[in-house]
Amino acid sequence: MGAHEQELDYSNEALRKLGARIRHLRRKRAMTQRDLSFDGCSYSYLARIESGDRRPSPRVLREIATRLGVSTEELLGEASPEQRSRSLEVLDAMMMIRLEQYDEAEELLRGVLREAQVDADADRTSEAYEGLGLVAARRGRDQAALELLQHALDTGAAPHPAQRPDLYIELARLYITNGDTAQAIALMNDCVDRLRDQPGRDLAKLVRYTLLLSQSYADAGDYGSAGNVLADALQDGAEEIDLRSRARAYYSLSRLYASTGQVTQAIAYADRALAIYELMEDNDALSNAHLLFAQSLLDGGDTERAATHLAAARSLLGTRPTPADLGFVVVEEARLALSQGNRELAAARARDAVELLDSQGAPGQLGDAYLVLARVYDELGESERAEWAYTAAISAISGQSGWTRELAKAYRWYGKFLKRMGRAEAALEAFELAADLAPSNQDALAPAPQSGVSSTLTTQ
Repeated sequence: MGAHEQELDYSNEALRKLGARIRHLRRKRAMTQRDLSFDGCSYSYLARIESGDRRPSPRVLREIATRLGVSTEELLGEASPEQRSRSLEVLDAMMMIRLEQYDEAEELLRGVLREAQVDADADRTSEAYEGLGLVAARRGRDQAALELLQHALDTGAAPHPAQRPDLYIELARLYITNGDTAQAIALMNDCVDRLRDQPGRDLAKLVRYTLLLSQSYADAGDYGSAGNVLADALQDGAEEIDLRSRARAYYSLSRLYASTGQVTQAIAYADRALAIYELMEDNDALSNAHLLFAQSLLDGGDTERAATHLAAARSLLGTRPTPADLGFVVVEEARLALSQGNRELAAARARDAVELLDSQGAPGQLGDAYLVLARVYDELGESERAEWAYTAAISAISGQSGWTRELAKAYRWYGKFLKRMGRAEAALEAFELAADLAPSNQDALAPAPQSGVSSTLTTQ
């Protein structure tokens, strides 16, 4: 690139075209100007580059190109038309995936893969495998997706986590789904370390990776590490973390505290997550935040406030919610009715939830619905139906990674039932299983909302 890189002495028209290319590529990748900005190139400065009002330095230009996944020659318009179109094919396919145009994306990516393999182009081969893996994952073909994404990671030099977050995050998610939390933890730890070592760290991506790392630790039963990595991510740059990333972190912290029975802290963080989501135009996220708040309030016995948040969660689902989304709300409505002593309504809601969730790949929530049914039958003295529902609850919850507290609760209720039935030995076994599942490191979780980084964040 030579003289261009040294001088960057562009005409007004050249600057306008450069800005248009950057804007086009950024939008193709569904990135905001804030997403693309970095230390030395704020989003306001980037806006002026895109409008053709500012001339980027060689360092800034190279960094923008890296973040967009193209060469500086392509940004400057110095690559041949064939090279440019071939390089943009993967970006087009990624946009098709976001628009759920899976057939078109797969066809385009298979063509890219064939060309890349003929040309021995490792980078493009890796990108094509990644795209095909994402298509497979969106279609629910997890094993095929895992193999394709592993090929993407193993082909050529491992890409930087800042450049290809979808590859690493989807791969870690599939490891977790496959029960391999140790590999997910190792992968996410490596990504977090590489992001922290990068000059001008992208804090939004750092939080995104950290959330999945925290989930991996929680699934492995290491709640202390799960909370600590989230607190560390928040401390890394409280003033610069965007609202969505901050809300997700609070949401995850609330889930973590709820998982270890620390209801007061769970409610406090759920409240903070909800407050931020209310500032954003995202009904799905806001519905989930209301649902999380209601769950924590029910755990704390505050049925009146829980009912208000459940009503809000349901209303935000709209007129055509998915069976899974509606099922999650109905499960909590069943728990609410049981807490209020309305057995008939609790049983009806629990049956509705079982029907909604039975084939939705949400064994934890399905188990919660069975547990409500079991407790209703138990209170009504219908012992055979109660035992059936208790065992169904335990079986379902056992299939949900990270739900040790919920499984322990199911075993405790089952143990109480067995004791009342005069089956002392079976009851003792159930109580022992519940004790074995109790978290042993609750005190090692992240600081409570009243101290440290949390109070700093909420003043923003």
